[in-house]
Amino acid sequence: MAFTWRKETDPRLPNWLNTVLNLPPFLLPTEVIIPLVCVVLGFKRAGAWVLGKIGRGPGVPGQGTMFWNGIFEVRFMLPFYMNFMIRWSATSSPSYFQFQFGWKLNGRFAIAFRFLDDASAAAGVLNVNTDQAGGFNEGTA
Repeated sequence: MAFTWRKETDPRLPNWLNTVLNLPPFLLPTEVIIPLVCVVLGFKRAGAWVLGKIGRGPGVPGQGTMFWNGIFEVRFMLPFYMNFMIRWSATSSPSYFQFQFGWKLNGRFAIAFRFLDDASAAAGVLNVNTDQAGGFNEGTA
């Protein structure tokens, strides 16, 4: 089985740190990242409020939104990843807080503690994030 290694260069980081983060154990093949569970509470589906949902979470990079939107979201993946988001507005800037720690879907280790809005999330850091659900609208699976 051939593995997929998604090296990246984050312009916010010094070159030496990007080099380190692109080596094992900080970079893992995407095939070993396994979504376990994602819980989202308080979101809109087709304009109507929904209490919540639970599942394995959204899919892979480049195939729809990376997160389910809602008032509250928590997500866990193997080998170790946790994400926590809380949203207080659909339109203000910033409109939500995100904390994540561990190996992301692309296999790269990350620690993030940030305040975002839909525009900054859609703009991305390395690439534009297409098909991102905005506001309290449900993200795709």
